[in-house]
Amino acid sequence: MGDNVIIDLMPLIQEAWEFIRRMESLGHVIRTPLYRSEFLSGNGLNVYLKLENLQRGGSFKIRGVFFAVHRYMRDGYEHFLTVSTGNHAVALAYVANVLRVKATVVVPETTPRSKVEDMERYGAEVIKYGRSYVEAERGALEIVSSNPRIKLVHTFNDHYIIAGHATIGLEILEDLPSVNAILIPLGGGALPAGVSYLMRHVKPSVKVYGVQPESAPFYALSLKEGKPVVLNNIRTIADGLASRPGEIPFEYIRRYLSGVCLVSEDSIEKAIYLLLRHEHVVAEGAGAIAIGPIINGDLTKGFDQGNTGNVVAVITGSHIDMDRLRNLIERFNP
Repeated sequence: MGDNVIIDLMPLIQEAWEFIRRMESLGHVIRTPLYRSEFLSGNGLNVYLKLENLQRGGSFKIRGVFFAVHRYMRDGYEHFLTVSTGNHAVALAYVANVLRVKATVVVPETTPRSKVEDMERYGAEVIKYGRSYVEAERGALEIVSSNPRIKLVHTFNDHYIIAGHATIGLEILEDLPSVNAILIPLGGGALPAGVSYLMRHVKPSVKVYGVQPESAPFYALSLKEGKPVVLNNIRTIADGLASRPGEIPFEYIRRYLSGVCLVSEDSIEKAIYLLLRHEHVVAEGAGAIAIGPIINGDLTKGFDQGNTGNVVAVITGSHIDMDRLRNLIERFNP
């Protein structure tokens, strides 16, 4: 850990960009829309939504997974395994189906049934292990250590994953060159690590913020402590962010991320509802949380009065349980 995990990511990001564009031309990846939200804009902010919830597999995760599996296939691997609370596992199942390799995913027993069904629909073998991400990760490591022909594709501790996810930042710069700030959900940290690194090296004036649930503030604590802090028994509607700080992403995040914004459970639920009600966007808690600092008014403090800030909120995924969504609609619109 430390300086030895920091590498020059720009060549990998460029290679990932070219590969993702190739996958896009074949219909396997979508260049997702970036559009201005009339409802969320105001108070000096122009708010744009980067709709990765419309991505193949239902989340941004296939970007990094596609690139990582592509690179590891060069080394002769044909069986890939991951541990995930949902979206990363769905992405691996989707990518393995496209590239015709085998996928095994280890998930906590608490993973929503809707996500497990998506993994199985793409043909992955699903193993349930433990009650948390940390416990499931132990199970996955046991499987890999007993079979060296299986390659672990880690959800965040992988430079290829980080580089692949950073392609979101390149699309934002192409579609909105005048961007001032980007809000990104913060779980294990691969996406914020990649985008914050990219912006610092390509357009350093852009501020990149990670957004975390108040009930899962492990990165906020880690940055304060100067080392990764693991929290057990995390309970949040943003289950995709119920993870831990990645040793590799942490080193990039502490150097390049502009800050961490914490959002309450009530505000995450409100964000899910507001995106559906006003933008017709279906987002899970881990994706909707990106607009939390906007609806709470926290972000306006970062801009000078009278100046317009172009802010992009990355809506990272759409995998929300239908019963949970129905309950939220009834709660906010009785």
